[in-house]
Amino acid sequence: MTLKHSPAISGDGDPALAMEPPRSAEEAVTEALRRAIREGILAPGQRLAQADLAAQLGVSRIPLRDALRRLEAEALVHIDGRRGARVAELSPDDISEIYEMRIELEGRCVRLAVANLSEDDAARLVALGEEMEIRARNPSEGIAARRAFYAALYDYANRPRMRRVILQLRDNVARYHLLTNRELSRKAHSDLRVAILAGDATLADSVLRTHLEEARDDLLASMKEPEAATS
Repeated sequence: MTLKHSPAISGDGDPALAMEPPRSAEEAVTEALRRAIREGILAPGQRLAQADLAAQLGVSRIPLRDALRRLEAEALVHIDGRRGARVAELSPDDISEIYEMRIELEGRCVRLAVANLSEDDAARLVALGEEMEIRARNPSEGIAARRAFYAALYDYANRPRMRRVILQLRDNVARYHLLTNRELSRKAHSDLRVAILAGDATLADSVLRTHLEEARDDLLASMKEPEAATS
């Protein structure tokens, strides 16, 4: 069976469900859907019609069903026996809990990672960080570049299970997060690059924790705005 690249599912010309060269049909579909959810192409609460998705991706329903089960285990999809599959939604309490976990795990992970960096490693990460800032002008590219930077950084911690959990938590919340104060984000990433170049694990930990606290507060405030507008 040949997997094909799909047209945009959203109908607006964006490459919604394009897939990387697959290791298996199930893995390719899982990554395509994960990316579409992470980037907001498939929106929170959106119904996932299996017939339509299978046609879009050029696969049978079997790998699609298996992919949806994988994504349910990652808390990205909710499957109801009667209503079918939908993109999972997050409440403010969910957001708060996710960031509580991220602050502790990422603070620890960045400290371990920076302590393990060689000069060449640091230079590579700084280059990735600078590329991330350039690509941030495009929301979809920015999300992918940000994930690539942190995935590479945390790889140096030599904590694969911790890294996997962190990336799952990041994927879960990234689809909700469009920072209203991008200057804070740019400064935090600039300060993190300084800490990486200096090999200062304590500074990196402090910068990242502060950044995540600001990102959490920014997101929670943005979730309250629609409620205030309708009250």
